[in-house]
Amino acid sequence: MTMQSPAAIYKRQQSKPDFDVDNNHQLIKATLEYLAKSLAILSATPKAEPELYKIHTARSLTAIYILQSSLDFDTGGAVATNLFQLYEYCRQQVLKDMRKDETANLEQAHFAMREILDAWQQIA
Repeated sequence: MTMQSPAAIYKRQQSKPDFDVDNNHQLIKATLEYLAKSLAILSATPKAEPELYKIHTARSLTAIYILQSSLDFDTGGAVATNLFQLYEYCRQQVLKDMRKDETANLEQAHFAMREILDAWQQIA
């Protein structure tokens, strides 16, 4: 048995995602999963681990951007507007945390994204 380097494992995983990239529902679900995971890590990770903090901050902001830009306001109406506002709330919490603002509430942001993810999984 040969051991692969972490870089090789990452490259392999990125070339073969665990979901159908042509299925919009699965793409949104995967993005929500990555966001929820990163928010959980950010809320639990002490700032003494700067690399882990930077990685999950960037992942969170990227996931939020993807989710916000994927919304169809013409078709989605009030639901799309409400989702945009929730995503924006999460973005603001991540940015506050980056600025070391004591009012940042990553736990609440994580809870909100878990709720959306749970609802999204029931749509399948």
